Amino acid sequence: MSRVNPDRLSKWFYRTMRWLTRQSFQRYFRLAVEGLDHWPMQGPAILCPKHQRWEDVPIVGLTFPRPLYYVAKVELFQNLASRTLVQALGGIPLDRQRPQATLSTFRSLNRILQRQEQIVLFPEGTYVPGQVGCGKHRFIQLLLRLQTHLPQKRLPFIPVGIRYQPDPPGCQVRVRIGLPITTEGPEQAGNLTRQIMAAIEKLQAPD
Repeated sequence: MSRVNPDRLSKWFYRTMRWLTRQSFQRYFRLAVEGLDHWPMQGPAILCPKHQRWEDVPIVGLTFPRPLYYVAKVELFQNLASRTLVQALGGIPLDRQRPQATLSTFRSLNRILQRQEQIVLFPEGTYVPGQVGCGKHRFIQLLLRLQTHLPQKRLPFIPVGIRYQPDPPGCQVRVRIGLPITTEGPEQAGNLTRQIMAAIEKLQAPD
């Protein structure tokens, strides 16, 4: 694989992997998507899905038709092979032991948003099966600092619910996309995080 720019995913590789994932996943996971019209197809946005299992990542990639960047744990970037693969798929490292993002991560996120790209952030920060956990507001605060440099001035944060229902021999997956949530600045990060998590909880609710 050719050298990968650390904050520019390989779109041909992303689309190839997305196609391969669809071919394999659709044999087991039957995906139903609601609310895609709430998603801004153009311009920067922060997608905030519920996080409960590793399949959430490919499920989000299959739900949204454009290539996305993912905030990923820094451990995935520790060796060359893993780092090259994850970066090609749009991974951006986050050190969970240091909630304030490193300067390089800050710069990467700024360049990504300036290019009008979209970022996936799991606001719970880790797997929380069976319930909706507390959101982590520090990274959201960082993103709100960056939004002031964008032409749009306000980043839309899009809550996403993902619900798995066993349906032998496979699994029915319902993805619900909520209305965009915005706020003025980083001082509102805590309140914005609570709004996002409340919206996710409603999207997770059974019919």
